Amino acid sequence: MGVLFVFVDGLGYGTSDPGRNPVAAPGLTFLAPLLAHPDGPPVPGSARPVSFAGVAGFAGAADACLGVPGLPQSATGQTTLLTGENASAYVGRHVKAHPTGKLRLLLEERNVLTLGARAGRRVTFLNMFRPDSLPLVLSGERRPSATTAAALAAGLRLRTLEDLVRGEAVYHDVTCWTLQGQSYVVPPVTPGEAARRALDVAARHDLCLYEYFLTDMAGHARDPELVGPVLANLDAFLGSVVAGLGLPRAGPDDVELTLVLASDHGNIEDLSTAGHTRNLVPVLAFGRSARSVVEGVASITQLAGRVAGLAGIPAPEEAPRVRPDA
Repeated sequence: MGVLFVFVDGLGYGTSDPGRNPVAAPGLTFLAPLLAHPDGPPVPGSARPVSFAGVAGFAGAADACLGVPGLPQSATGQTTLLTGENASAYVGRHVKAHPTGKLRLLLEERNVLTLGARAGRRVTFLNMFRPDSLPLVLSGERRPSATTAAALAAGLRLRTLEDLVRGEAVYHDVTCWTLQGQSYVVPPVTPGEAARRALDVAARHDLCLYEYFLTDMAGHARDPELVGPVLANLDAFLGSVVAGLGLPRAGPDDVELTLVLASDHGNIEDLSTAGHTRNLVPVLAFGRSARSVVEGVASITQLAGRVAGLAGIPAPEEAPRVRPDA
């Protein structure tokens, strides 16, 4: 069983009015029907049957506020998704951007990539790191995001520009459009090609993690010229991934793959505000085991255990706990 876990930053359920919610735009053939449904989001804990390109899946909705006052934030939301621990309650507040020391400790001990590596499972982080940023991350000069901290804690090799050129990585913008005009000789990658790469890498692993964070950046900017391409690339990539799940695979890649998508908090689905939202966030899964991932998930605290179980990784709740003041 292989799991492709796509984490999308700042994506919640919103209204079906495209004037307020750009995710409802008619050109978004994958995202709009799922996340801007006229009937609203699924009831938390339920699993709404969905399909795309002939592939069956389930859509769920989860709380990302975690019972802590204030707007949900990235560092705590992402740590929660990756560990199953209520990170906001753990540190007593929502933490923005990159994880603090206490959150880093939690990630080091209990994130699903680390638990998978300890158990001898094949785990990987699909994102490519630019040559100018990778040394800063590895040296500690740049604070890592929660996903990067999780990958480093698991002892994973971060993917490079050379991996991207070989077709063994996906950049955070899917198509490499943000690299154009910079000092990197990188040919554009279509969303379909990026999806093929993601599926190929995931088929060789028990758990493959990919992060798309431009949704949160575009939501904060509230710039239609940025929001449109950001959502269009994500929509085409995800649609191609799901369509690819339904294609026959042979040889060493003849494994059952499940796509799981989740977010840490809402943002881009409501451009009436530049901040995060308290909206429910999606928990989507496509593939034969999709229902087992989604059904019963009412909070983002519950997702790590589902992903781990599907990938044959020990549940995070069974791992040693760490103290906030450690």
